[in-house]
Amino acid sequence: MFPTLGRVRTSTETGPTPPTPRGRALSLSLALTFCLFTLPQWVDAVGAVQDGDTRAVVAGTAVLYALVCVAAVPLAGGARYPVRAAVCLVALALGGALVVRLGPDASWVALFALAVSAVLLPVRSVALLTVPAAAAPLLWALVRGDAGGQFSNLVLLVSSTAAVALLRVALDANAELRAARGEIAVLATARERERVARDLHDILGHSLTAITLKAGVARRVLETSGDTGRAAGEIADLEALARAALADVRATVSGYRTVTLAGELAAGASALAAAGIAADLPGAVDDVDPALRGVFGYVVREAVTNAVRHSAAGTVRVRLGPRSVEVEDDGRAETGVRPGNGLRGLAERMREAGGTLEVRPRGGGGLLVRAHVPGTGEKR
Repeated sequence: MFPTLGRVRTSTETGPTPPTPRGRALSLSLALTFCLFTLPQWVDAVGAVQDGDTRAVVAGTAVLYALVCVAAVPLAGGARYPVRAAVCLVALALGGALVVRLGPDASWVALFALAVSAVLLPVRSVALLTVPAAAAPLLWALVRGDAGGQFSNLVLLVSSTAAVALLRVALDANAELRAARGEIAVLATARERERVARDLHDILGHSLTAITLKAGVARRVLETSGDTGRAAGEIADLEALARAALADVRATVSGYRTVTLAGELAAGASALAAAGIAADLPGAVDDVDPALRGVFGYVVREAVTNAVRHSAAGTVRVRLGPRSVEVEDDGRAETGVRPGNGLRGLAERMREAGGTLEVRPRGGGGLLVRAHVPGTGEKR
């Protein structure tokens, strides 16, 4: 009789999914309450039948009709469309039989079947059923020359059915909104995990590389010259790098970490010096679009880290443009570059910024990493 409470739908055109136990109980309670509320009208209508045998048949049909309408939504709410349509047709057939026997003045009886249809069927199907169900008693009364009292019944049937259908649509929309919010929350969680994983890779990859280099320098100093003063300086740098990496990890997890292009150039110079690689770096970042300095900082960090770890290069050069950055080395590079997690994460950052990342071997040996973000009206 009423929209099933506690159910979730994906579309108003597919019908309700199986109701929850709580929704089934609430739906039954509301339907029974409505039947009890209309019980006096039922008693009057059935009592008006003169013949006793006919009255008994009408009463039995009315009881069966009420049971079908009360149980239809809780039991058939999650069924396939053919089953729901069959239940509605049975209810309409019983209701129609009662109206035919009780007369057009009892056309309100059809409201039960129409309410069930408004819950179980798509809106278009409900409209197709409501129009003939409401118009038939009116036409019948017109033929009998007694149509004056039927307009109120017509308004009752149409307005009540429309109200139930609209309530069903509102509940469907609310359920879909809740489901969408749940999906958004899941996607947001997954995106946050990806961000943390990507940032941790960028931080730890660079920081651990620098720490490894500094530790190696300190070990070699102690093994070759025994210069404890210099070794102590390298170890102090190592401690500072470890503390900075810990702070970066904490900031990344909390979402407050920021990367600057100037800071990454300075960190890159330190890492390259520790690795014994000559650095050809720009002295300023003023020419770079301020909105792109952060993402370009990640490009410099990843490219320098990879050069230190894999290239065996003698020199690393960084070139900056207003909307681009290039990092190249003169080391060794395979013909086919297979990007790892770092480069894949970097490519994702560039896509989010509206740009592209190019990684390829350069002529004469070495690797070129180029990031570019087109300006307004500029082709990619």
